[in-house]
Amino acid sequence: MSGKLKVGIIGTGIIGKSHISGYQSMNNDVDIVAIADINEVEAQKIAQENDIPYVFSDYRELLKMNEIDGVDICLPNFLHAPVAIDALEAGKHVYCEKPMAKTGSEAQAMYDTAQRTGKNLSVQMGTIFSKETRTARRLIEEGALGRVYYVKTSHYRRRGRVYVDGYATPHFVQKEKSGGGTLVDMAVYHLARMVYLLDNPEIETVTASTFQELDMDEKRRQESGYDVEELGTGFVRFKGDTTMFVEEAWAAHIDGGQGDRIMGARGGLKLQPFTFYTDMYGMDANTNFNIDAYEGRMKSLGHSIEGYENSQKHFVWGVLNRIEMIDTGAIGLTVARITEAMYKSSQEKKEIDLRS
Repeated sequence: MSGKLKVGIIGTGIIGKSHISGYQSMNNDVDIVAIADINEVEAQKIAQENDIPYVFSDYRELLKMNEIDGVDICLPNFLHAPVAIDALEAGKHVYCEKPMAKTGSEAQAMYDTAQRTGKNLSVQMGTIFSKETRTARRLIEEGALGRVYYVKTSHYRRRGRVYVDGYATPHFVQKEKSGGGTLVDMAVYHLARMVYLLDNPEIETVTASTFQELDMDEKRRQESGYDVEELGTGFVRFKGDTTMFVEEAWAAHIDGGQGDRIMGARGGLKLQPFTFYTDMYGMDANTNFNIDAYEGRMKSLGHSIEGYENSQKHFVWGVLNRIEMIDTGAIGLTVARITEAMYKSSQEKKEIDLRS
């Protein structure tokens, strides 16, 4: 494919507006041809503000447009799978907002459809495209860490539950629509990063607990139908004797978590702020890298990372065959299987074995 990618956007809420802005920053590479939303009045307003020529209240009408190459899905989680599958079946490439789907089985159906139709399926996993992730990936591939055997992702918000703490809309906190709380809203970003850095390993077992313990505004609780977790903790064992510890909180009476950490036989990494830990001549050594200067120098030498700095642009450039794509669909599928197993483990209070 050459020239510009012709895109249709399904969903014009908070996420849809953000994605429209992202495509407009790539106007040399993308044309937004159409948008669809059940709130046609709002969709018409957004279209006028952004010079988008076609507006639909039924996304299926958008999918009939032959000139559209790719579809961007910005809908509540429970709609990701059915709409993505319809788009793939209609011959469109798909860029889907995280999480990939509400359940692992839905994510599997999306991935299988993409494989069968030969269309690209990308998932918005912004942490994969951060400079820290790029640097960590390079150090792992160069062997600086040796065998990686343990990773940890630990992130807390002090008070940041969706809707009940004052922002966004109620469907985020309704399990039937969202699939879960902080694990599918926030942890997916950090899980995706670790799964990518571990080269998407096969899952063996998952053990987890979830909690909703903190008080909240009672009116918001009733209005929202809040029935999801604010804290999730878990332990994942991968094939090859690598393990991952996970903790993610929308709200907790504690300061920030420890971030993302990777331990290997020869060295370890802390990603925020980026630090490399090893030993030299029997002495402990901690090294800080100037990533910005390095990447600037590489660009000056003609080694561009353009197309790998942003999830949305990665999708566009990948479909336009300008770069080799990271399979965020496969990563999203693994993450969906992990989060689904975490919920099952918490509910059944036992370890979940995913080995086939």
